[in-house]
Amino acid sequence: MIYLGILLFLLACMALLDARFTLFVFAAPLRALLCLAAGTGFFVLWDVLAIERGIFVHKESELMTGIMVGEQFPLEEVFFLVFLCYCSMIAVAGTHRLGARSPRPSRGGRNDPKEPGNVS
Repeated sequence: MIYLGILLFLLACMALLDARFTLFVFAAPLRALLCLAAGTGFFVLWDVLAIERGIFVHKESELMTGIMVGEQFPLEEVFFLVFLCYCSMIAVAGTHRLGARSPRPSRGGRNDPKEPGNVS
């Protein structure tokens, strides 16, 4: 249960960050949840295909619940994939927000020291 607990804690931290800055789910809930479902679904499919090919193999651990949602597919993996997608979208939205707030470089405006007549 330790790994699942850590993942739930991290998801809660992401949700607090999202709520504080209105970045993703708290900015557009329906669209965000659809995006999270699509992203998580993609990675679940990716994992299932990798499991079928023997690329991903689950090994027992005392840190995990032992609950399997599929062959070689632990419950914690689903929560990890949700976290991965949520964290990625928070990073994208946050980066976009920071980029929109940063000042643009001057291109020959009044404060450009290279322009004739401007004294710095």
